[in-house]
Amino acid sequence: MEEILTKILHGMNDIRDQVAEISDNIKSLERRLDRLEKVDSIEHRIEVNQIDLSDIKDIVSKMESYQKEELNDFFQYLKGASIKIFSEELLCINQRLDAQLTKIAKNEEAILMMKEKNKVS
Repeated sequence: MEEILTKILHGMNDIRDQVAEISDNIKSLERRLDRLEKVDSIEHRIEVNQIDLSDIKDIVSKMESYQKEELNDFFQYLKGASIKIFSEELLCINQRLDAQLTKIAKNEEAILMMKEKNKVS
């Protein structure tokens, strides 16, 4: 169980790092776009390989929405899997505790019976 949780935690940390990296890349692109938006001349577009700013913005917005959907799906799956794992582990722990409590109750009953037997004797 600990190994699975460690793997899940490691995977979530990797995802967090990758999302942070993607976010940094998007922020960098946005800064570059902001600088490019200030220049409206056709000559400048030719100098920067005829990049149309609206196309870049569309691509970035599509990337953001796709990444949000994909990550949301992944986190929903991860949440479902972790809940299942935790419930299975909790069930196992509860069964073991029930078995131990049953043993304790039997031993207590045996002790009480021995005390009663010693009082009678």
